[in-house]
Amino acid sequence: MVATPPPKAAPAPRFFSGFVAYFEGLGFLAKTPAVWHHAVVPMIVAMALFGLASALGLWGAVRAEGALLGAHSGGWATAGHWALLVVFGALGLVVALVVSLSLAQPLSGWALDGLVRGQEQALGLPPRPEEPLVASTLRSLRVTFVGLALGLPVLALLALLGFLVPPAVLVTVPLKVLVGALIIAWDFLDYPFGLRGVGVRGRLRWIGQHFGAVLGFGLAAMLVLVVPCVSLLVLPVGVLGATRLLASAEPR
Repeated sequence: MVATPPPKAAPAPRFFSGFVAYFEGLGFLAKTPAVWHHAVVPMIVAMALFGLASALGLWGAVRAEGALLGAHSGGWATAGHWALLVVFGALGLVVALVVSLSLAQPLSGWALDGLVRGQEQALGLPPRPEEPLVASTLRSLRVTFVGLALGLPVLALLALLGFLVPPAVLVTVPLKVLVGALIIAWDFLDYPFGLRGVGVRGRLRWIGQHFGAVLGFGLAAMLVLVVPCVSLLVLPVGVLGATRLLASAEPR
């Protein structure tokens, strides 16, 4: 009787692997019409949430600017008004983007679950047991709030530092991009992690072990966000790419 050899450990994915995984998810979506009806749902939800969050963010930027400078007038005061509006407005849009993508995920849970299962089936992975809708939504909300609780204060602190020390924007702007990329990657990895039953601690440990790949994956998503129209695909494609990234690190 011949013994079955143990599964081979896959090489750990690195930065470039994570970057490419996102666009592999885009390729899978483009050539697989069977999952398109799942992909449309999170796109619609994300658009609605981003519109609402952007309006609230810009309103908050105007209120914050008025509270700091009040009714002061004059050349320097006018310049200060515009500078504060730009800083707070940009921060509001970044926060709106992160929040809308984060909340669109749990609100579109069943559709994203279908995307993950379709991608895993195409990769030849075994089917995973179904998870109750309520339990899946609550788990996803918990994971989302953990990511926002860790990331949003850092973004706010970097924005404040850039405002108080203008030359620091040379450092704070790249750091904000990196933090935003990690928040987005954290959200996209939720469903493939959830189907595997991995908790928050296990996810943090996996991300720490594959930090370069996760960062590359998040930066690829950030790059797509700046492309008009294509940015609407960032959520469904991100979940597909995250599934491929997670599968690439598993033994075969």
